[in-house]
Order: sequence, then C-alpha cells, then structure tokens
Amino acid sequence: MKNFGEIFKKFRESRGLRLKDVAKVGISTSQLSRFEKGETDLTISKFMLILDEINMSIDEFMYAVHDFHRDELNELLVKVRNFVSTNDVEGFKSLLYFYMELNPKREKFHQINTILLKIRLQDLSGESYYTEQDLIDLTDYLFSVEYWGDYELLIFMNTLDVLKHEVFMILAREMCRRSDFYKEIPTNRRLISTMLLNAYITCIERMQFIDALYLEKQLNQCFFIETEVYERLVFKYAQNLYRYKYEENTKSIIEMKKCIAALKLAGSNNLAKTYERHLEKVLEN
Repeated sequence: MKNFGEIFKKFRESRGLRLKDVAKVGISTSQLSRFEKGETDLTISKFMLILDEINMSIDEFMYAVHDFHRDELNELLVKVRNFVSTNDVEGFKSLLYFYMELNPKREKFHQINTILLKIRLQDLSGESYYTEQDLIDLTDYLFSVEYWGDYELLIFMNTLDVLKHEVFMILAREMCRRSDFYKEIPTNRRLISTMLLNAYITCIERMQFIDALYLEKQLNQCFFIETEVYERLVFKYAQNLYRYKYEENTKSIIEMKKCIAALKLAGSNNLAKTYERHLEKVLEN
C-alpha cells in the first residue's frame, strides 16, 4: 500500500497550506505530521476531514494513489473498446488468456471481470467462451450487492445484452433503485444514463416494447443537459429505432442516419461506425 500521508503532503504543499492550516479541523499538527511521515494512520472520518480541508475529492486522491491510472476494470474496458473498434479478435484473445493467468489479489472481482471479457470476446469473435454457470455467477453477484456503485454499473452495462430478458429487467429495475443514492455524483449519473441507454436499445431489439417504454421514462428523468451531446444523440437514435421497430415508420431511418452523421461531425468516428453497423443489422432483419 502506498504511503497515503506522503501523497497527502504533496497535495497539501502544492496548495500552499501549512500543517496548522489543515490541523484546525480537530487533528493536532503533530498527529498530522506523523501521518504524512507514514508513522501513523488516521481514521477514515479524520482522513475525509483533511481531504475536505485541502479541497480534494476522494476519487482524485485515489487516482494519485494508483499512479494516475484508472482502476483495473476501467483499464480493461479501454482495451476491450480498442479491440472491438479495430475488430482485433486475436489481440482480444491474448488479453483474455493473459488476464486469466494472473494471480489475483481480489479473487471475486477477478472472476467477474473475466466473465465480462469472455462475453465481449464471444460477441466479437462468434466463438464460445462464456458458460451458463458464468452467467449465473454474474447475476448472483449483482443481486448480492445492496448499493450499486461504479463497478456494478460498468459490469451490468457491458453484459446486459446476453442476460435472459426477465433477469435483465429485474436487474435493470434494481439498478435504478440500488444506484439512486449516487445519482447526484456526476460520473455516476453518466454511468447510469449510459446503462439505461444500453438497456433501452436492448429492449427495442428484443421487441419488448412495454419494457422499452419503462426505460424511456427513466431516461427522460435523467434530463440530459446540453453538454451531454453523446447521450442526447444516442437517446434520439434509440427513440427512432423504437418508432421504426414498433410503428414501422421508415422515416425514422433518416433520423437515425442524422444521429450517426452528427457523431461523425463531432469526430467520433469509431462510435459512428458502431452505430452504422448496428443500423445495417437492423435493416437486414
């Protein structure tokens, strides 16, 4: 474990704050000095107090603790997106085999991450990788967590398309309830929005229109602000997909193509290609 005190000291000093400036929250200067030297630890409540005193979030601090790298799951997802966007099946296989051979510090999360990799590789390659037991283990884990945070949201939104519809909708509704506590956190709010968009599109593809309307209602409550352009475009794309599938409205195809064109205009070429492939499959069917 890294010396939290040493890292804290660097951020304190970078803000031009003295020990006594921070210690006024009820921690003695000597206690704070020992913490920064790695001679003693602080309780979580006191640690949160001194973070507030230097105007730093816990997420920002932990990012520094991890040498300014994202957490393990986010690092994996970046690699997955790269393999998918370039259709690099062999590279993806190498990642899966390498990851499976690692000696995990946290076995449960390593198992869930591995299942996610298997699901996405199978979708890309068309070969079989995950098992029915993998899906049982995945859903058992998600049901076991009372309050969903970033980790559970990321896992669910990247695996929901392979779950049986009944299980998928139970989890989607549970997600809305269990993650409600975190909706005021901007990063979590965007994760929830993206998960709902993925779920909405999945329901439409499965012709489960009543469930799709439930998710559309949840998305309307998200109230995407103007800077959330990607979310607005995908939501508009999905709404037109609904009209095309449910109402057989061919004018909706033009609207979906406009959304894809907007992604291209913004320079989001890989995303645009993903939705182009998706629209091609829709029209083929």
